[in-house]
Amino acid sequence: MSPTVLPADDEKTSTAAWVAIVARHLVIILLLALFLLPLAWLLLTAFKPYAELFSSPPSVIPVNPTLVNFSEGWSIGGGKGIMDSLIVSSISTLLCLLLGFPAAYGLARRFPPHGQLSFTILSLRMMPPIVPVIGFYLLFQELSLFDTYTGLVIVYTFMNLPLVIWLLAEFIRQIPTTYEEAARIDGAPWHRLAWDVLLPLSAPGILTAGILSMIFAWNEFLFALVLTGEHVITLPKALASFFLFQQPNWGQLGAIGIVATAPLLVLSYYMQRFLIRSFSVELGGR
Repeated sequence: MSPTVLPADDEKTSTAAWVAIVARHLVIILLLALFLLPLAWLLLTAFKPYAELFSSPPSVIPVNPTLVNFSEGWSIGGGKGIMDSLIVSSISTLLCLLLGFPAAYGLARRFPPHGQLSFTILSLRMMPPIVPVIGFYLLFQELSLFDTYTGLVIVYTFMNLPLVIWLLAEFIRQIPTTYEEAARIDGAPWHRLAWDVLLPLSAPGILTAGILSMIFAWNEFLFALVLTGEHVITLPKALASFFLFQQPNWGQLGAIGIVATAPLLVLSYYMQRFLIRSFSVELGGR
C-alpha cells in the first residue's frame, strides 16, 4: 500500500501553521523573559552582601547569600513604608468597593452601556495626577489633613473610585435581570437582594476591581510625595528616600522591593481565574 502524499497546497498550509505556532511561542517566551528578568535580578540582588554588589567581574548568583539586607532595609524605613502603604491602600480599596458597587449598579441598570455618563466617569481616572495635586495640597492644609492617613485615603479613593465603578458596571450589565426580578417577586428587600443575589454573581468583578485598586494605590508616588511629610511615608516614597542622602544600597532596595512585590504577585496568581473571567466579560460586552 503506497503512502499518502499530501497535496502541495496542504503541505504549505501545514508548514505555515507550524511556523506560526513556533513564532507565537517565541514571542510569548520573549515577553515573559522581559517581565521576569528584572524580578529575578531584584531577587538575586536582595541576597548579595554589600561587597559582592560591586565585585569585578560581577556575580549573577550570590556567592555568599545573606539575609541582612532584609533586616537592614526594614529597619531604615522600608518597614514603615510597607505598613503605611498597606494601611492606606487597604482602607481606600475597601471604600472604593463599598461606594462603587451601589453606584455601579445604578449606572448599569438605569443608563445605557457605553454612554456619555460611563465615559465621563472613566475619564476621571484618566486625569493626570499632576492636575489635582496642587488643589488637594491647598485643601488639605486648610482642613489639617496634610500628612495624615485620612487625607491619603481620601485621595486614593478619589483616584480609583471611577475605575471601580466602571468595571463593576460593565460586569453587572452581564447579569440577567431575571435573578433580581425573581428575588423581588419573593419579597426580598434591597439589602437581601444585594447580599444574596448580586454580590455572589458579581464576585469576579469585585475581586478584579479590588485587586486593581489595591495595586494602583500601592504603587502611587506623586500624591504620597506632595501630600505627606514625615508622619506618613508610603513605600514608593520610602524607596525614593534611599537615594537622597547617601549612595543607595542596592541589596536593601532589592530586599524591600521583593517584600513589597511578592504579596501582590501571590494575590494576583491565586485570583487569576477571576481576573480572566472578568476581563472576558469586559471584552465580550464590547
